[in-house]
Amino acid sequence: MKQFWLLLFTLCTLSARAQFFFDYTPRQQMNQRREKYTAPTYKKGEEGIKAFILKHFNQPKVREQVDGRIVIATIVNVKGNVEEAQVVRSVTPALDAEAIRVCRMMSFRPATRGKQKVKGRIDVTFPIRNGRLSYLNLPTVDL
Repeated sequence: MKQFWLLLFTLCTLSARAQFFFDYTPRQQMNQRREKYTAPTYKKGEEGIKAFILKHFNQPKVREQVDGRIVIATIVNVKGNVEEAQVVRSVTPALDAEAIRVCRMMSFRPATRGKQKVKGRIDVTFPIRNGRLSYLNLPTVDL
């Protein structure tokens, strides 16, 4: 009986020590996972981003009859400036290049993790109807 208790005690202490030695996740990483993450946002809200895009987006001279959405993935740095911009969904090369140019001009509120500012990603969408930028679901008409 004495050997049974000794064996049980040894196994319990070994398992506790093994758990201690194999717990290699630092406490700082565990705390980062628990902190709230807030994605980057445009400073003037969703209506402001639409107004900015409409103001700065130059329509290409050659108009192609295409419909779709251009989606640009942007990496926003700690200061709120766009560091990188990449096309996720393409329509035409000319429209894609213009969308990237407009995205690089934007400034955002940076992403936060807890109270600390961090890099973050935000996707910006450009709706295209009949080869023109259009936030309305109506067809665009040249006069």
